[in-house]
This record gives sequence, C-alpha cells and structure tokens, in this order.
Amino acid sequence: MNIKPKQLLKALLIATPVLLLCLAIFHVVVAKADVVYPNPETESAFLGGYTLENAIVPGTPFASGSGGPDSAGRGCGSHEREFQFWFAIPSGNETAVMAAVRRDLESLLTRQGSRITAAHGDLRKGFQFDYAACHSKGSVIVDPLVIADPPSVAGPAGLPLGQSAVKLRIRISETWYKASEIICGKL
Repeated sequence: MNIKPKQLLKALLIATPVLLLCLAIFHVVVAKADVVYPNPETESAFLGGYTLENAIVPGTPFASGSGGPDSAGRGCGSHEREFQFWFAIPSGNETAVMAAVRRDLESLLTRQGSRITAAHGDLRKGFQFDYAACHSKGSVIVDPLVIADPPSVAGPAGLPLGQSAVKLRIRISETWYKASEIICGKL
C-alpha cells in the first residue's frame, strides 16, 4: 500500500480535531464524575449531629441561629456551619462558660469518632480545634464570648440583677475527601 504525503496530511488534518474533541469530551466526563457534592453522607458524625443544644451553658438561650454555605469540589465536598446564640449567665462567669463549651466540644469530637489533631487559643480569647475523622478533616472555631446589650437580647423586662447577656459564636468547617486531600480541588 502506497500512501502519498498529501493523503497523509489530509488524514491528519481530519483526525487531529476529532481526536482533540474526543479528549475534551473525555476530560469533561471524567471531571464531572469526580465532583463531590456536599450531602449528609459527606459529613462526619460530629458535624451531622452538632446542634446548639449540645453546648453546655447555663440558662436557656434567648435566641439562636445557624447556617453556612456548602460547596462541591473535584474529589472533595466542603461544609461550613456557623452557630450563634445569646443567653444570660451570672456576671463574671464567662471563663467558666467557655471552659464548659470547650469540654463539651472535646467530648463530642472524640465520642463521634474524630481525632483532635491540634488545639489553639485560650478561654478568654477564643479557641480552635482541628480534627480528622475517616475521610474528613475540619476545624471548630469558638470566638470569645461577647457581652450583649441586655435590653436587645432579653426584651423590655431586661435581665435579673447579677446576670449578663452574652453571645456565643461557633464556626465549623469540614472537608470530606473522596480519596485524598491532594486531589481535592474547589470548583
């Protein structure tokens, strides 16, 4: 079989774009197949079960809120939660409340199968835990207690004498990895 140079060039000019198109389609299909969307299956037991009611604090919260964005990624899915609540404590007990919250978080993390990999901060300035659990890595950040304006928190009746209104903010961010954190890429 004798192939002329013009025929070979013509075949290459046709085959090259077709091959490039096939590679592009393959890349898109593989990339989409590797996207991990955040859902309950990609949350650790700690993140999936954490609620404001878990925090050991005296008194009943006046108000509370939680939320946070979740995001998909290539090979990983990320979750973020922010919990805030306002409550009354005996004046001067801020450190005791923060110590109770710290103990509660440490206990919950270990009971839920997570391993605390690092701890930073202190009770007055706030603290942070980094943790790992199976396919997940995350951090819990507890901001220092903020003294709130009693009338805006407790309403017109105010607070009993010797009580302070405080705000507690806890932020949890966690990433679930399909195989390895090395291949994780945010979308």
